[in-house]
Amino acid sequence: MLSESGIRQLFERRYVPANCHLLGDSGYPCKPWLLTPYLQPRQGPQLNYKRAHKTTRAVEERGIGQLKRRFHVLHGEVRLRPEKVSKLIIACAILHNICKVRQIAEPLEDGDEDGDNDEDGGEEDIHIPQGNLAQSGLPYRANFTNLHFRDADGAGAADGNGV
Repeated sequence: MLSESGIRQLFERRYVPANCHLLGDSGYPCKPWLLTPYLQPRQGPQLNYKRAHKTTRAVEERGIGQLKRRFHVLHGEVRLRPEKVSKLIIACAILHNICKVRQIAEPLEDGDEDGDNDEDGGEEDIHIPQGNLAQSGLPYRANFTNLHFRDADGAGAADGNGV
């Protein structure tokens, strides 16, 4: 889905600023704009990066879970044109935020029907061949990791910026 999306083209054509990133699980190829976890991180910056990546992805997965619980239409395949799907998702997000502001409770969780409950931030360790290293983003991720996750607590560089 990502390979056919407009967002991939925006990143690859550099319409999105270089300091903006998407997070992907290990099933995606690492790109300078798509940060994926280290499959076997070394102690230090790589392990700090993987912990921050896992924590951030868990927050994102919980947010998606909240939307899916509130708006069942998002649970399965949405059979609409991409333009309409994006409008549907935006409408659901806006309505969800209104519900949160007005303190309208989420529907009770009745199990994860589609089986993609990933709240622990677990990742499938799938290795996809990366192809040309210069285009894969692995050198970028290594530099990014060393810049932002070199200190012991994983909080980021001296300026306090993590991911």
